[in-house]
Amino acid sequence: MDQQVTIVVVPRDRFSSLPACIRSIVQHTSVPYRLMVLDLGYAAATLQEARQAAGQQEMEIVACPWTIPVVAFGGVLSRIDTPYVAWVDNDTYVSAGWMEALLDRAAQGARVILPLTLEREGLDGDARQLPLRNHISHAELRRVQVEGVEYVFDHKPYRRAAPEELPAEAHTVDFFELHTFFAESAVLRLLELPEMVVREHIDIGIQLHRLDIPIWCEPRARVHFDNIHERPTRNDLKFFFYRWNEKLIDQSHALFLQRWGYRFYNEQFLKNWAFRRKVFSVCRWLGLPSGPADFISRVLNKLCRPPLPAALRENPLAQSERVFAAPASAAAEVPSEIQGQ
Repeated sequence: MDQQVTIVVVPRDRFSSLPACIRSIVQHTSVPYRLMVLDLGYAAATLQEARQAAGQQEMEIVACPWTIPVVAFGGVLSRIDTPYVAWVDNDTYVSAGWMEALLDRAAQGARVILPLTLEREGLDGDARQLPLRNHISHAELRRVQVEGVEYVFDHKPYRRAAPEELPAEAHTVDFFELHTFFAESAVLRLLELPEMVVREHIDIGIQLHRLDIPIWCEPRARVHFDNIHERPTRNDLKFFFYRWNEKLIDQSHALFLQRWGYRFYNEQFLKNWAFRRKVFSVCRWLGLPSGPADFISRVLNKLCRPPLPAALRENPLAQSERVFAAPASAAAEVPSEIQGQ
């Protein structure tokens, strides 16, 4: 059977997770596919381990300039000759039947698809002690006015819900996140891939909305985003600090404002979060356990970072409205006990 899809594995925050990502793809993908790895600076040993994980599956490693993930991805689109593309972050692991479910949804007419994306319990703790919980299955772009300024923010209903609490039906969403997505190659070539380290997925969602191309979520396709990294390598830290450079974050927000006329409600929060993750990652690299590393990151964040603007500290959901009209086929209203998670 001819290959219908090219799976492109893209670095997200680190390099050392690549072999495990490749292993999950090879173990859980039973349809023919082309496998491509974007190399933004992997150590030779990591690439060798990834080749071993791939086994008999042919894997193309594409050397890319030192750049941000979305730019590297845009640079290889012209090399892809399959009808479909699946972006998989290298810290995301796929599960059995994921590709069959995505291809089945595409055969029913979907051109861009988000798989149900799960995560482990975060550093915040979770009394339910779930092995996996929802990271993104539903997604709304919302806007709110504060002191005469219009802001947008991303809202993810069912965030952190247990998998069994999620609706089983496919549904449309306003945007996907880049942990994993599936799309027609032809659709991706219609888009401008903005040079952003944050908000690029929202930008793409707006573009798709204006092209009248809906984004579907297929709950039968499940992937696991490894939100709690293991101890990083020095090479991981180098990429993480570049990827979450505050200057690049500011440039991304400025470009989004220039392109769409919106500021984000939580811009300062995101920059403070990136600072915390840098401190946490350095502490883990030095050998500290996750708990003390998280405590130190929180303390330094409070001492060293600007506070959130006073007018932007409240949860804006109740005062907001959706940027795009909710589709007539939207799922039933989210239960209130899940809405706030």
